[in-house]
Parts: sequence; structure tokens; C-alpha cells
Amino acid sequence: MKYTIFFVTLSSFILLAACSQVASGSSENDDPVAESSSSKKETSSSSKSNNAASNGNEISEEKCIGDSGRPWDGTTAKDFACGAGTKLSPYVILTAEQLAKLSFVIGANEKDYQGKYYKLGADIILNDGKIIDEKGALVADSSKLHKWTPIGNSSVAFTGTFDGDGHIVSGMFINTTSSHNGLFGNSSGTVENLTVENSWVSGGKNTAGIVAVLAGAGIVKNVENKASIISQSETVAGIVALTSYAYSKKGTIENAKNYGFIQGAKLVAGIIASSDNGLSLKNVANYGLITSQTSAGGIGCHLGSETSIDHAENFGEITGKDYTAGIASYFGHGYCTANRKYGTLKRAKNDAPIQGNKYTSGIVGQAQCVTIETSVNNGIINGKNLTGGICGHCQRSTTTSIYNTAKISGTLNVGGITGHNEEGVTNSAYSTGKVDGDSLVGLMIGYNYNTTMADYYYLEQGDQEPFGLNNGGGVATPKSADETKSSDFAELLGEDFVYDSGLNNGYPILKWEKEE
Repeated sequence: MKYTIFFVTLSSFILLAACSQVASGSSENDDPVAESSSSKKETSSSSKSNNAASNGNEISEEKCIGDSGRPWDGTTAKDFACGAGTKLSPYVILTAEQLAKLSFVIGANEKDYQGKYYKLGADIILNDGKIIDEKGALVADSSKLHKWTPIGNSSVAFTGTFDGDGHIVSGMFINTTSSHNGLFGNSSGTVENLTVENSWVSGGKNTAGIVAVLAGAGIVKNVENKASIISQSETVAGIVALTSYAYSKKGTIENAKNYGFIQGAKLVAGIIASSDNGLSLKNVANYGLITSQTSAGGIGCHLGSETSIDHAENFGEITGKDYTAGIASYFGHGYCTANRKYGTLKRAKNDAPIQGNKYTSGIVGQAQCVTIETSVNNGIINGKNLTGGICGHCQRSTTTSIYNTAKISGTLNVGGITGHNEEGVTNSAYSTGKVDGDSLVGLMIGYNYNTTMADYYYLEQGDQEPFGLNNGGGVATPKSADETKSSDFAELLGEDFVYDSGLNNGYPILKWEKEE
């Protein structure tokens, strides 16, 4: 495979391709690149623009070295393919051996390689052949696979920018009981524009497909995980296992999807397993099957203070015990007051079955002092105590513009919208799903305590009541199927809803759903 390097004028310097250098004045980082131990092919070309000729400035030729497309031989390259590690001339990685070099220099904490820019110039094959089957099970002979050492570890974080440039890393194999496992073990930099697929990651605490621990204001965006992630420990996820706290710094996960099978003992999720403080999640989705011995979430598991979630969807079946939900199993702050909100969630949807025990829901298992808005559950929910379509237990939280269409089943504190709503504010909600349980069961709320409520509606289902117990706060209004499908009903719910969308069997949907 040949790689062609194009050259441009200094006047259009921002368009420089990777591996270009300025002949008239190289930076101190632009050292000549020596041939790596794995190099077998050199690619180079040069061109001169009309502007360059007229200005008298020419871009010199540089060779990118690396035989791309080959499976990893288990060794480490001496050098990257080309580049200077700068934003305009990133280190280019063409081979698995060159990717292994990045792992080595970061793990060794070589300062000359920290804070630099890296870019994939080709797909990377860490092990050849089929590693996992369609269900995510390991099918390759593990004794013949090269084991991947993550980029960064428990002591050293990657601090640069890694641009996958839309390429795929496949055949990654990790099998250990230690922590910080994934393509990256620890990063406070930026990891973007890549897919990990056909891979098996089995590790201890903090195990993920893309980045195990996202430190400080680290960024992960435009990524997909299609690897199986397995652990007998906690904090296990498809994209990021854990975000570590740094004062006044907020991590970011954006445009991320998980398709891989995720299994762990505790805090298991499709996107992010645990974040105590400061995280922004935007445009995230889970399609993978998730199982946990305790807590499990389609998008997140434990999401603490100062977390914002905008547009999150779950399409994968979730199985756990206490704290199990389609979006976030736990969201908020344990010691909260009613006048402060510790997180926001909007444009969320669950379309898959959820199976749990206590704190089970389509959207949030337990919410404490947060705002939940424009969210919908369409997945069947089976739990025990504190089970609801939108929230298992909502405490001192605000919920608005929400609805449920699915069957909700539990034992105690079971509701179409919320299992137990406590000292909160809630409005613009409806539920059409059946609700079954043993005690404190309502078509809208199982147990409602001291909550401010308005514009609550439910589909009539015989003599079943909207509340199992309504202890101080609001009413809910019954509607027939025809009434619920009318334009008047959509207007009652407010501007976040739309009528006659052609979706949801004629019932109103949220405006953002129609715009997708």
C-alpha cells in the first residue's frame, strides 16, 4: 500500500498534511525520522503549488515508512512512520509495531513524547483472524495471540492528541487481572476518530474498550467499541471505565457508541461505568448486551455531581441487580438539598428490556437532586422494589416532558413513570404501559411523597389507580386511547411534544425524536 504526501505553501500552512516539513525553517521538533525495525516500505511524493512558486517558498519532501496492512509481529518499532509530533505535522502511525512504540514511550514516561500529536495513517491489525464470534465470545486460540499493553497505565497518563482519522484497530487481545485495561489505559489528552473491533479485553478493575481511565479534562469523541469487555471486578465499560476527578476540570465523551458485549461484577455500562465529578456526555448510544452481578447501565452506571447528558439512547438488553437502568443506574449526589441540582439529563431514550432488583428503570435507577427532561422509555422493565419507566426512585429532582409506553413489573413501589417520587417537581408526563406489582403500585407513580405535580396523564386501564399512594402532591388525569392520540392532548403536554408523527402508534412523541 502506497501513501502519497502532498505539499502546500506556507501561506496555507493550516492545510499541511501529516509528515510535511518546511524547507525554509524546520522547528526544533522536526528531526529526521529513522527507519523503524519493522519498516519494509517507504512512500513519498512531493508537489509544488503555484502560490509556493510565486512566494519562493517550497515544502521539502519527507518519507513515511511502514508496511501497513500486516498483522502485528509482537515487536516495537524504533520510530514512527514520519512526522514531528506537532499539530500540523503529527507523528504518523502506519503499523502495529509503530502503535506499540507509542505504548512503550508513554508507559516509560518519556517526556519527549508527552503532549504530542499522533495520527493513524492506516488500519491497525494487532492479531489476525477472527478473535470473537457474533455473540462476543472468544473463539481464537489465546495462546497464539499477541497481548496488547495499553497506552498509559495506573502511574502514567497519555497527555497528547491521538487522531484515529476514521481507522480501525482490530485484533486487540488483553487477558489479565490487573487494572487500567483498554486500547488506552490512562489518558488526560484527546482520543478521537477511531473504532476498536474484533477484540477481546479481559481485565480487572477499570477495564474498557477505548480508554480505561479518563483523567481530568480528557476528551474521547467520535469513537466506537465493537470489542467484548469482560471483568470479574468493577468499573467496566465499552468506551471509558472511569473518569478521575481533577478540581475544576470536566471530562468529555462525545459521539460515542458501544456495540460490544460488556460483562462485569459491579458498575458495568455501555459508555462510562463511573464518574464521581465533572463529566459531559453528548450523543452517546449503546447497542450491546450488558450484564452485571450488581449495578448496570446502558450508558452510565454511577454518574455523580456536575454530570450533563444530552442525547443518550440505549438499544441493548441490560441485566443486573440493584441499580439497573437503560441510561444511568445512579445519577446525582447522595447528600443533596432541594434547591440545588447536581446534574442534567435531556433527550434520553430506552428501547430495550431492563432486568433488575432494587432501583430499576428505563432511564435512571436512582436520581438525587438532578433534572431529567425530554426522556422516554419504550423497553419492558422488570424489577422488584423501586421500579419505574423513567425513574425507579426520584429524590428532590425535577422531571419534565417524559413518557412511558412499556409494561412495568415489580413488587413494591412500582409506577409507569416513577416507582417512588420524593420531594420533587414533575410535570408534562404520560404513560400508556401496563403496570404490575404487589404493593404501592400505580399507573403513574407507586408512592408519591410531597411532590409538586402538573399535567400528569395516563391511559385508562380498568379500575387501576394512577398512584399506589399519593401522600401530599398533585393529581393525574385519565385519558382514553382516542383522547391520548388527539392533537388536543399533545397541546396539553406542551411544546416539547408533537402530534401525529406517524410513530408510537399515534401517541405523542417528543420533538427531538421526530427530528432524528
